[in-house]
Amino acid sequence: MTLGKLIEKIVEQKGQQYDTGILTDWVNEIEGQAVEEVINQADGNNIAFVPYDYTQDVERTLRIPDRFQDVYLNYLYAKIDFGNQETERYNNDVAMYNASYEAYAAWFRREHRPKKRAMFSKF
Repeated sequence: MTLGKLIEKIVEQKGQQYDTGILTDWVNEIEGQAVEEVINQADGNNIAFVPYDYTQDVERTLRIPDRFQDVYLNYLYAKIDFGNQETERYNNDVAMYNASYEAYAAWFRREHRPKKRAMFSKF
C-alpha cells in the first residue's frame, strides 16, 4: 500500500478531520517503530528510517505488507479518536492496533532470521 492510498482510506472512513501532514507524521511514528523494533532486528537489515513527506512521498510504498494494513489503519484511528476525545473508540482502536501489530511482528520474526547477539559465558 502507498502512503497516499492509506491516507485516502482514512479520509474515507473518518473524514478530513486532520491535515495530511499530521496523518503522515502519525504514519512516520508507526513506520519508525516497525523499522526499529521488528525489521532491523532481522539478520541483514540495518535500515535507516527516513520519514515520509506527504507532498513528495504520496506514491511511496509503506514497509508493512498489505496483509497487515490494519496496523496502520488502527493506529491512525486511535490517534484520531484520541484527538477527538472519543475514549471508548480510542480504547477499542488501541486494542485492535496492539493485536494487529503483534500479528505482523510475529509473522516477520517467523519469516526472517534474527540478528546474532553477543553471548555471555560463565567463567
